[in-house]
Amino acid sequence: REMMAMLSPWWAQRTGRERWLIGVMLALLAALLFWLVLVRPLAAAHATAQADAGAAAARLAQGQALAAAIKARPAANPGAVIDVLNRRLADAGLQPARLEAQGPGQALLEIAAINGRLLIGWATALEQNDGLVIEQLEATRNPDQSVRARLLVRSAQ
Repeated sequence: REMMAMLSPWWAQRTGRERWLIGVMLALLAALLFWLVLVRPLAAAHATAQADAGAAAARLAQGQALAAAIKARPAANPGAVIDVLNRRLADAGLQPARLEAQGPGQALLEIAAINGRLLIGWATALEQNDGLVIEQLEATRNPDQSVRARLLVRSAQ
């Protein structure tokens, strides 16, 4: 109220033309503030939301294509994992104590004695070079400082 009391005499001293120009100026200022405070941020948020929706739709389509490719892939051959393991064991000069299929694309491997560092490097090579995944690895120390290893290996597919 105090502000109105102070502005009332000032407004009364203005001519009709000045009042009209001040009114137009205030209307333009209100329109500018409306644009800057409401319309522009909402338009930017809408554009961002549309871009995010487009990116999400592209990721969804890519995921659906990958899922369809996985469904279309034939089931893993249980012998393939054993064949790879036999080949890699022979390459490393290792003799398995036990090697048997544990289901589609999965095998259990036991090695009676192997150097611990060699075991880690050999298992890493299986994953990096042969597309196999080490599901479990258990190692226990033997009296001669070698380790007894038990690995559950599966195909990455």
